[in-house]
Amino acid sequence: MTIAHYKILSKLGEGGMGVVYRATDTKLNRDVAIKVVPEAFAADKDRMARFAREAQVLASLNHPNIAAIYGVEERALVLELVEGPTLAERIEQGKIPLAEALPICRQIAEALEYAHDKGIIHRDLKPANVKLTNDGNAKVLDFGLAKALSNEPMTGDPGNSPTLTIGASMAGMIMGTAAYMSPEQARGIEADRRADNWSFGVMFYEMLTGRRMFGGDSISDTLAAVLKTDPDWSALPPDTPPAIRRLLRRCLERDRKQRLSHIGDARLEIDEALAGAPEAQIPSARRGIPIWVAALLGLTTLACLAGTLVFLRETAQPAVPVRFQIPPPENTSFGGTAMALSPDGRQLAFIASGADRRQSIWVRPLDSVAAHALPGTEGANSLPFWSPDSRTIGFLVQGKLKKIEASGGPPQTLCEVPGILLAGSWSREGTIIFGTPDGGLMRVPQAGGMAVQLTTSDRSKGELGHLRPWFLSDGRHFLYWSRTVQPENAAIYLATLDGKERKRLVSSKQTGAYAPPTAGSVNGHLLFLREGTLMALPLDAKRFEPAGEPFPVAEQVGSRLAMGFFSVSANGLLAYRHGRSGIGPLAWFDRQGKSLATLGSNASYYSGPTLSPDGKRVAVDQLDSMGNRDVWVLDVVRGVPSRFTFDALNDVSPVWSSNGTRLAFASDRSTQGIFDIYMKDSSGSGKEELLLKTGSSMYPNDWSPDGRYLLYNAASEKTGYDLWVLPVQGASPEDRKPVPYLQTPFNERLGQFSPDGRWIAYTSDESGSLQVYVQSFPAGAGKFQVSTAGGSQPRWRREGKEMFYIGTDGRLMAVDVKTSAKFEAGEPKALFDPQLLVRDSAEVYVHYDVTADGKRFLVNSLNSAADGPAEAPITVVVNWLAGVKR
Repeated sequence: MTIAHYKILSKLGEGGMGVVYRATDTKLNRDVAIKVVPEAFAADKDRMARFAREAQVLASLNHPNIAAIYGVEERALVLELVEGPTLAERIEQGKIPLAEALPICRQIAEALEYAHDKGIIHRDLKPANVKLTNDGNAKVLDFGLAKALSNEPMTGDPGNSPTLTIGASMAGMIMGTAAYMSPEQARGIEADRRADNWSFGVMFYEMLTGRRMFGGDSISDTLAAVLKTDPDWSALPPDTPPAIRRLLRRCLERDRKQRLSHIGDARLEIDEALAGAPEAQIPSARRGIPIWVAALLGLTTLACLAGTLVFLRETAQPAVPVRFQIPPPENTSFGGTAMALSPDGRQLAFIASGADRRQSIWVRPLDSVAAHALPGTEGANSLPFWSPDSRTIGFLVQGKLKKIEASGGPPQTLCEVPGILLAGSWSREGTIIFGTPDGGLMRVPQAGGMAVQLTTSDRSKGELGHLRPWFLSDGRHFLYWSRTVQPENAAIYLATLDGKERKRLVSSKQTGAYAPPTAGSVNGHLLFLREGTLMALPLDAKRFEPAGEPFPVAEQVGSRLAMGFFSVSANGLLAYRHGRSGIGPLAWFDRQGKSLATLGSNASYYSGPTLSPDGKRVAVDQLDSMGNRDVWVLDVVRGVPSRFTFDALNDVSPVWSSNGTRLAFASDRSTQGIFDIYMKDSSGSGKEELLLKTGSSMYPNDWSPDGRYLLYNAASEKTGYDLWVLPVQGASPEDRKPVPYLQTPFNERLGQFSPDGRWIAYTSDESGSLQVYVQSFPAGAGKFQVSTAGGSQPRWRREGKEMFYIGTDGRLMAVDVKTSAKFEAGEPKALFDPQLLVRDSAEVYVHYDVTADGKRFLVNSLNSAADGPAEAPITVVVNWLAGVKR
């Protein structure tokens, strides 16, 4: 069963507001909840129109404690799928201890405060509409739907009946759930936000006492109790703080003029109770405000890693900095720049590779000596970034931006990423922004959706891309680094979400990060690298303007491309690693995954290695320290590199002619950001000849064995990526008329001719996921799917009896094939995980190549990364500002 592009998997529940199903979004490859509205509503056009309008308003809510509404499909709502029990199920187990109830209620209050500020009222707040995730977070469900839906049939427990109404078109409409509705709702009076405050108080009371405040044998009895019965205050636990007792009485005033007016006041009361409660009662991990800073003492040898951790209140940080080191987890190595301190300074996220060379995100609580890997993050290849509440981590894997709870759980796909994402930032208002090397910044809601353009590179000023955004404390301003054609023009800028402000802050060849003011400091600080030295520029915390001169913080801090090996928290912690700039050479592996040798420079970033027909040379495009790409040719035997292109802009995606005498490549030298196809003698001599210019980007994929055709990718706004064929042999430029090979509504990429020229292997997403296919050349004589569980980046063995591709888990797969009379493919077999430096299946490159005999593979591998010793520890500095000279 499907609804639009959502595949129904199972039924989750049923109630007066409809039936809820678990489903998969086949476009974004994520699980969602589908709430199907009762059939009785379908014929009521006015009701359905109001339902659609309200759902659109509700979709504007982006808050970590509100389950998101993704969209509307006919009479179905597409909702965020929240795993875990409801608060009602938790209460069924007995009253909730104060230490557990306070953080839950604070999160509910935060959600209500956020929605009320946007003019949205819940109207049906009850324990069944609050989910508790496995790590103790609260998510409020069905926000505002009591207004969007009405006239639901009464089912189940009358005291818990959903949304009572007496005529959708009548002015005196009763909306709410009987046992939790406010007195004014019970009387049919229009509800305002104070009705939610009443329901909040009823829920809070029920959590602490373990019993329902208002009940009865019928709905009438329940409503009568709501209107007349006073709460039994003696049922509250004896240790209930006075502030909480006072809060409950204010929430449960029947006269709404006397009732708590703003739910934000409830949040403040809970904060006071949390801050004043004994340490043994309130777990520090759930306090509303950060209260500790960690220091690791007595670490002298690797055997002392279980040394003592001393925790201090933030208001009593040490007057001098305290340093300690975090080594990579046992049998792993760090992934270079990929580290990020949580905003509250309690946790450190980083990327590490295990013995199987699989790369994933790890989280190390700083009050522990142990780190844990996050299942579902395998293949992550970007700098992880945190949500403002320090509970969730954003990351990139296989061309998709995802998020995952720091405590573990299934990752959720947020959007597709058009290129290589290096880092992102997450605002308190629920907006995520990220950048790619060859374009402006993008933005997407934290609940997921389509990424939209936020900034645009100014090509007239030589800007190539905007990278490493960093939200400032007001949630409106952010920093980003501008990558430019001329390195000396690169800088860190300040901008706003509305696009009304943009100003240059400091010249920098690499990205930066912002540390807000801490206790005793009036300025924030912009941290950035300058020739391996970590610098700090004071910034006025209100105007975000420079308030002094930059000063050094740490020496010999490593970097990779434009990304420094450092991170800061919001409360005075700094983390960094020593190392060298660069990525590392290409790596040779055998079929068992054994590393044989390396090829190329330790300070280079290579993409798309392509072996010449005789196997003696390899063409790559190489990224320099400023992100500009040129084609280089490496001698396989001697390892000597030779620069092949010299243009100031990007030259990428080289492919060899069948006899090895020419190289075709793509370049945006004519129009920045739009790639045309050029050709040049592979010796490096002679002029570069423009083969094809169409006004849209094109990338060479392969050259036919007879040398007559060049197979290339072309980007189209209507049909995505398509495969085209360009005649090149013996034809003048005027006669070169490309013809489409595969032009469909789907994305076809990375075409590769078979050695006999009769077939083309390619990657397509026509099935909803990426698979490797083989089709006849010319097309029309047969089409076959080679991969069985997803795949991309196909390559052929020289004699045509075997194919290779990269599986969805990153492993290199081998398939026996026959291409003589007809095409036949055997069962794919996994060889090894080459740990590709970039596994992004939306790329225009194949990131490995294979020798003619199929026994050795040349790979852009993480295993060859040369950013310093892989085991070099991360240094963490507590109160870093106290230790610098200004």
